Formats: sequence, structure tokens, C-alpha cells
Amino acid sequence: MLTGFTVRVPATVANVGPGFDALAFALEWFNEIHVQPASALEVEVEGEGANDIDRGEDNLVVRAMSRVLGAVPRARVSLVNHFPFGRGFGSSAAAIVGGLVAATHMKSEKPDRRTLDDAIEMEGHADNVSACLLGGITVSLPGAPTARLDPPAALRPLAAVAPETLSTHSARKALPETVSFTDAALTAARAARLTAALAAGDGDALMAATDDVLHQPARFALAPDSGSFVARLREAGFAAFLAGAGPSIAAIVPAELGREAESFASGCAPPGWDVRSLEFSARGAEVVVSD
Repeated sequence: MLTGFTVRVPATVANVGPGFDALAFALEWFNEIHVQPASALEVEVEGEGANDIDRGEDNLVVRAMSRVLGAVPRARVSLVNHFPFGRGFGSSAAAIVGGLVAATHMKSEKPDRRTLDDAIEMEGHADNVSACLLGGITVSLPGAPTARLDPPAALRPLAAVAPETLSTHSARKALPETVSFTDAALTAARAARLTAALAAGDGDALMAATDDVLHQPARFALAPDSGSFVARLREAGFAAFLAGAGPSIAAIVPAELGREAESFASGCAPPGWDVRSLEFSARGAEVVVSD
């Protein structure tokens, strides 16, 4: 017998500069999925994207739930969205992971490796869904189990939300088909050093390790405000980068510089941008309330 429950799913930031399709981290910024028993599917939406989200079987949360259950859920699914869609904070990953976790709970089961595999298959890449499900900082590689790092207390994330959207499809379409050997080698070195810096909470390495020549230049051409904003922050010594595919940006700074970074970013942000000082989330998607 189904009883009501709530799933909370975190926003995530993927790529983190050079870690394209591999690195991601979860934020203390959550969407909620409330599930109640009903005789047939009902979908309610409030908050971000409420006017645009499908309220039927094609809703991404419902599709994820149906994948686990083998049928469209007989439930009232109420979505409360706190972070924006199409801005670089893993909204599709949150919908997929949230739906999978909700349906798994409906079967009186716990998320496992199959949950992550299903999420990766639905999303098409592993970075955001891994951090969304597992929390913390994740490193994904095809053919190997996802690695998870606890968030470093010495570092703090900053998010700057763009006023406009950019689809991941468009951002991927803009990427070059080939890169030089020099750029590939530099990207590998930066991604490896960045992973070590995040594991150790090493703020001194962030500027060098978050720089990128692989995907960001092509995406900055689609979102020039994002490129100029990142450049201003980096000139001031703050390790900024595109949030996922963009157009929003993010940064990781030493915790003691968090307020300074937020103040500087707020002062030089393009018109309409929303700068937020946040925290890493050690928690991934979870059932947090039983009604």
C-alpha cells in the first residue's frame, strides 16, 4: 500500500572546467518530488519551469518512474522546483534521478548500481546524474565504477545563474570534432590535478586546474556574457568556469574567501544574473519525508 513520501534531489554542476563529462559536484540546493497515492497519474508543478513542464506521461520524472515500475505510476506526483531549468545546474539529471529514486522507494527497495546505470542511460552521460544520486564530488569514467569524494570543508562553491537558457543539445553541437594533441594533454593534466585538489581541499591549485581549452571556448561563443564574466572572475583570482553546458557559471574558492568572491561577482555580474554563495552537498537524492 503506497503511502506519501518526498524525494529531495540536489542541483549539480558538471565539467568543472577540464573535467568534461567526468567531474561533477552536488549543491545544497534542492528540488522536491512529493508522491501521494491516487487512482491514476496526476502531475502538479510549482516553482521554476511550472509553465513549461509536461503534466502527463511524457514528464521526465514520470518517465523515470515508469522505467522502474514497468508502468505509469498511479500516484499524484507534485514537483516543487527551486533551481532553474536549462541554465547548467542539472535539472534533467534531477528529474531523472528523482523519478528513479521515487519509484524504487515505491517498490520498497533502495537505489543501487542499477539506479545509476538507468540514470546514465536516460541522461546520455554520467556526470550530473552521478553527483545527483551519490552527492559530494563524483568522477565518472565509462567502464569503471563511479568514484565519489566527500566535499572539502576548505573549499566553497559559488553559482551565478544566467537569465537566459541554453540547451545542452545546442551546447554539444557547438563542440569541435577534433582537438590538438597539446590541448588534449593539457586537459588531461588539468583534470587529474583538479581531482587531486578537490580531494585534498587544495585551494592553491584551483586557478590552474580549472582552466579549460576543450569545450568552454566553443560554448563561450554561444554565450559571450558567460565568457566575459568568467574572465573577469579569473582575472581577480577566483577559479570560475561554466556550470555544465552553461550559460550559468560557477566557481570554487577557499572557504575563507567565500564572501569576498560573492561580493566581487555580484559587483561585476552582467545585468539580470543572480549570484549565490552555496555549499557542497554531501547528500545525493534521498527520501526525506514520510507523510
